[in-house]
Amino acid sequence: MSQNTVPMLVVTQPKDSRSYILPKQLPGDPYKYALWHQLPKNKIKGNELKCPRIRKGPDVSSSSCSSSSSSSSSSDSDPESGRRRGKPKLRHDYKNEKENWKEAQIVNLSYQDLGHDYQLKNFKRVLQSLRSCVQLHLVDNSLTDLHSINLPACHMLNLKKNYFTSFKNLPSAPGVLHLNLGENNISNLDGCERFKKVQSLDLTLNPIQFTEGYRSRVFAKFPNLKFLDGIPLTSEDHPESYPDNTCSVQ
Repeated sequence: MSQNTVPMLVVTQPKDSRSYILPKQLPGDPYKYALWHQLPKNKIKGNELKCPRIRKGPDVSSSSCSSSSSSSSSSDSDPESGRRRGKPKLRHDYKNEKENWKEAQIVNLSYQDLGHDYQLKNFKRVLQSLRSCVQLHLVDNSLTDLHSINLPACHMLNLKKNYFTSFKNLPSAPGVLHLNLGENNISNLDGCERFKKVQSLDLTLNPIQFTEGYRSRVFAKFPNLKFLDGIPLTSEDHPESYPDNTCSVQ
């Protein structure tokens, strides 16, 4: 063999094809596009999911059910109920049977990418069901207003990287102790009296963080606050060190 010759490797398929398993032959292939609540004999419930995704499509009306079944959401139709025949079985009861949000205590609904109104509507429906939730993460969801949401048991609320402009737009969480609002668009403290019990607050990279007397004014509004932006209360942060009647010229 000369030095310029390149050896060629030829791969041939064995005659006995039974040694290979095609993807469609796998037991789980029929369910590769199914959602968790559609899987037969599934015992997992919503409160056991680590980071679920809100992806419910718009409801299919009875008038369009037979004519446009292909446009219906996979989360509303049962893959085993004859969807290919144009008659999907709407799943109205899986919310109570599988989601089980009322018992969820630690919920992570971050990075949802809520691009449509019906997704945001369903997202808020899930939030409203979190009656027992103690720890809730809603990071980077482009949220602007959740004032209609009530979280009676929440102690830790993470709303980092959203578009909130005021405390008035936050969920009602009278028992919250740890509140993360980093990287939002909050420029004032209006409405903060709803969170009197807060012990740690993060307002990093909000417009209010760059105002004069920021830390003193925040500590004056939150009587139980011990940590602001990860820094504990110091003698310089005492409300008396920066009275409200101070006049500053910028």
